[in-house]
Amino acid sequence: MYRHTQTGHLILGILAVTAAVLGWAVTSSGAPPVSWTGLLFVFVVGLLFGSLTVEVDHRALRFWFGPGIFRKTIPLSEIAGCRVVANPWWYGWGIRWTPHGRLYNVSGFRAVEIELRDGRALRIGTDEPEKLCRRIEMSLV
Repeated sequence: MYRHTQTGHLILGILAVTAAVLGWAVTSSGAPPVSWTGLLFVFVVGLLFGSLTVEVDHRALRFWFGPGIFRKTIPLSEIAGCRVVANPWWYGWGIRWTPHGRLYNVSGFRAVEIELRDGRALRIGTDEPEKLCRRIEMSLV
């Protein structure tokens, strides 16, 4: 079994700075309590999208952001193959549509492109793409 969690340190850092600025602005301006909703939003985004966990076992490839509210499972029987790829910087982070299918990413530019048997593809960002792709290939045999 393979399981790896990558933390989006840059995303979390940007959100922490944003939260600090929002907190300072709200407290120094004497704004009403409703102004704290922006701060709560930043906290929730960080919690939900601050990490990406990928898991491969003998039945499926699974991956999810944060605590697992946004989760995807792909049975290995639907996977035709995989390859290590590099995403251009403009693909960004998060859940994105790209010319190569959907991208799930929290940090960096390296990913594993999963080719599905129906011709579709998707990319999963990871800081250990060779290891993930090798594990997927081993599971397909």
